[in-house]
Amino acid sequence: LSPLYVSIQCMNPELRAQMLRCKGAAQIAQQLDQLEQAGADYHTQIVLCSGLNDGAELERSIREIVARRPHALSMAIVPVGITKYRDDPFPLKQFDAAAAAKVIDEVEKWQRKLQQESGRTFIYLGDEFYFLAGREVPTTEFYDGFPQLDNGIGLTRSFINDWDAAAAKQPDSAGYDEPVYLDVVTGTAVSPVIRQLAESVQAENLHIRIVPVENEHFGHTVNVSGLLTAHDILNKLKSLDGPRHGILIPESALRSGEDIFLDDMSLAEFAAQFPNARVEPVQGGRDYHQALTDWNSYHKNRSNETAYT
Repeated sequence: LSPLYVSIQCMNPELRAQMLRCKGAAQIAQQLDQLEQAGADYHTQIVLCSGLNDGAELERSIREIVARRPHALSMAIVPVGITKYRDDPFPLKQFDAAAAAKVIDEVEKWQRKLQQESGRTFIYLGDEFYFLAGREVPTTEFYDGFPQLDNGIGLTRSFINDWDAAAAKQPDSAGYDEPVYLDVVTGTAVSPVIRQLAESVQAENLHIRIVPVENEHFGHTVNVSGLLTAHDILNKLKSLDGPRHGILIPESALRSGEDIFLDDMSLAEFAAQFPNARVEPVQGGRDYHQALTDWNSYHKNRSNETAYT
């Protein structure tokens, strides 16, 4: 069964039972003991809630999970996401810039300690913490081979790495014979990175417009590209004037293995709204670089690919 992925949330049994609203959730330590006795290794994740399982509680959780190595393989810490549909009376709140910076600083102490001890970072923060705090995402070496990429841990760095590899193999073209106008759709969180990469492209007659889309469907607090809906993207694009030859959409906004958005609109139905523009999904940095530098030849074949949220 190894490796398993275990949602820890916290190691304080009473608090964990309260957060999950399940008395059995208090048995997390015993359950991990059973996994280890059975010879199972596992990755862990903590969804961090401000004022609940952060601060001293996060310190306790890190300390106890670190002590469970080598069965514990890694720890991912991501901020709680709150949609506008949440009607639970418990007052959850999201992290702001100062709170995100505090989490980064606290976790970095552990990361440096673990790197010195074992050569591995072991604990990784979700990209959102760095975006919120206005800090650069860590370097490639920091992620120890990206063991929790499926949870979005290191996704931005992985995207940048793919871009850099593509740029090294295929430097920017001289440009286009005729003007090419591309709209690049993105969630609001990662839009500065998407913009920075686009601005590094030097190609004559290429005009790139970055289009961050606010999530009206789930609420503005949801800012990742993978949870954008077709209707929100449509409304944003149709509010913009000017020429448009192509539209790049994040492949993660489509259901894995299907050309369907979260709000059940198909990619074909979406594309039909723009008869004068070609719509192409983009998954990683390699796709993004190719789409910008060789738009006339770019076409995304989505078969046998997994999209990350």
